[in-house]
Amino acid sequence: MGEKMNKSQRHLIDAFMEVREKKPLEKISVVELCKMAEVNKSTFYAYYHDVYDLSDQLQTAAFQKILEEMGDLSTIVFDTPKFTRDILRHCILEEKDISILFSGSESYKLPQKLYEAIMEVFYHYKPEHVGDMKHQIMMSFKVYGAYFAMITNQEFDDEEKIHYIGELTGMFK
Repeated sequence: MGEKMNKSQRHLIDAFMEVREKKPLEKISVVELCKMAEVNKSTFYAYYHDVYDLSDQLQTAAFQKILEEMGDLSTIVFDTPKFTRDILRHCILEEKDISILFSGSESYKLPQKLYEAIMEVFYHYKPEHVGDMKHQIMMSFKVYGAYFAMITNQEFDDEEKIHYIGELTGMFK
């Protein structure tokens, strides 16, 4: 969400996360958040259009934070299995915030936001592939496949799943 977040914005985000943990996004009001954060509505609207915009910005920021924490992102091109393992491990570390931000009616956005964040990294290292259908399809297959493999195989150990999914993402170029 940016390095220069002021105190009011931090309070709004903290209030949002606290309320969002207990309520669906559709039931959260700007008035409620402002009261909890002890800020005026005008302060809220200086940063966000509405609670959906706030939620969207926080969802995007969650994956930006994960990518920043990963370090060397060039592995997306040179060692795809490692990149996959690293991002899945970091997603597990941020599981609490991710589960809050993407709960309920927002759950469908999780793989989409993950895909958008990964594609931004991929195109940074491979700008020549922007608009390339084959690479875009390959990347969507890898990202959505890895995501759904993780969530639909809950009965298996996370580290074993992460290792195997990482291997699978490197099996085709």
